[in-house]
Amino acid sequence: MKKNPLLQVSDLSVTFQTNGDTIRAVTGFSCQLDYGICTAIIGESGCGKSVIAHAILRLLPETALVTGSVQFKGKDLYSLSLEELNAIRGRQIGIIFQSPDRALNPTYRIYRQIDVPLRNHQVVPEKKRKDHILTTLRNVGFSHPNEAARLFPCHCSGGMNQRAVTAVVLSLLPDLIIADEPTKGLDSLRVSDVKSSLLKVKDEGRTLLLVTHDICLAQDLSEELLVMYAGEIVESGKTQDILQSPMHPYTRGLLKSLPENGFIRIPGSAPSYANMPSGCRFQDRCAYASERCNNNLELLNKNGRMVRCHLFC
Repeated sequence: MKKNPLLQVSDLSVTFQTNGDTIRAVTGFSCQLDYGICTAIIGESGCGKSVIAHAILRLLPETALVTGSVQFKGKDLYSLSLEELNAIRGRQIGIIFQSPDRALNPTYRIYRQIDVPLRNHQVVPEKKRKDHILTTLRNVGFSHPNEAARLFPCHCSGGMNQRAVTAVVLSLLPDLIIADEPTKGLDSLRVSDVKSSLLKVKDEGRTLLLVTHDICLAQDLSEELLVMYAGEIVESGKTQDILQSPMHPYTRGLLKSLPENGFIRIPGSAPSYANMPSGCRFQDRCAYASERCNNNLELLNKNGRMVRCHLFC
């Protein structure tokens, strides 16, 4: 019998009110994360990927209006008390933030950044804690973990701090890891270190939600892929199927923009969240646009893949 999903997000929408404008950052987002699987969300900057990551753990500001459902192990995260939620944050669901300078305490050495959450959640016995911390630091790419453990964030480069944040999250051994641009600002060698550590997480049977603009990283890590544009999913399915034969015009354009495919830029720019067009949000940039694209369209099942496009009606 198939297990129930670890995480089930249903019809998630996030709206902000800013200077009198209504900003619909995410509209009708749904996904299912099964145990031991990596699902990646890709798309241009500003498409709503990070908003989803923060919404799952209720980390958005109070001004955000969130509707829909987020179920983790059958529990509705938005119905839990803050105390109940804090028991899940970090220990059961960890998030690797893309801004390590804000995620790390500037007054703590790297060792203490990892040690404090471990003590709070009692993940490993005290006698094994030091070895656990140093092993985790080595796993994320610190070749001299004893030296790295003594550093303050101000002594570290942006890449080093990103690896430190990754170490804090991985040390807690969460069931689900949300990695929000985990390789941002890293050179190719350090990207390889972080990728290796995330692959190890998968080998241990844990679940990953990867939020990234790095399509190559998504290809190497994920089994399932969600393509976002202007706050909506436009295509979803098996990673290799989408990358080998993209259906939605935006997905095709995104892949053509890669250096290995000629660096062909998608013309135009994404619409304003305060003034979304009716119907398809990609129509002003799409070579296949027609009058019917002014009509709203739900995701359609096309040979086991979901795509939001009138070309497949």
